[in-house]
Amino acid sequence: MAGIALLELMLLLLVVGLLVWFFGGGRSLPPAQEALAHRLHLALEEIHQQGKRLPHLRDVLKQVRQYGRDLGRLLPQKAELERFLHKPGLEGPTRDHLLRRHNDLERTFERGVAYLERLGAELVLVAGSEEPPALAELPLFLIELREVLHPATPNRG
Repeated sequence: MAGIALLELMLLLLVVGLLVWFFGGGRSLPPAQEALAHRLHLALEEIHQQGKRLPHLRDVLKQVRQYGRDLGRLLPQKAELERFLHKPGLEGPTRDHLLRRHNDLERTFERGVAYLERLGAELVLVAGSEEPPALAELPLFLIELREVLHPATPNRG
């Protein structure tokens, strides 16, 4: 009797797992976006590893890691814009606006990941209580990302 109940439980878990996998699969990023997400992940992992030996930078590196997580929020938006840009019949001002937005997201993401990769490399060279030069640029990157994540909407009259 207990064996049958265990078997039924295992089958139920299998069905639930398959449903979660099936319905969750539609939310994954396209392969090109996955590669970008992996590049971001590697940069953040390097910063995390280097930060372990630099306790005096703990607070600022926490901000850097949050910046990286926020940067990752651009990828689903970029994928959605690409989906619309590939639809036939999309022309005129709407297409131009979508293309400008896509280019803004792409440029911000590329600049942000390059910054994180450079910061990770600079952290390798930090000794003692020094700070890597790239940390001075963090406020500018935070502002740029905030402007892209929350674009100002033009007034319509």
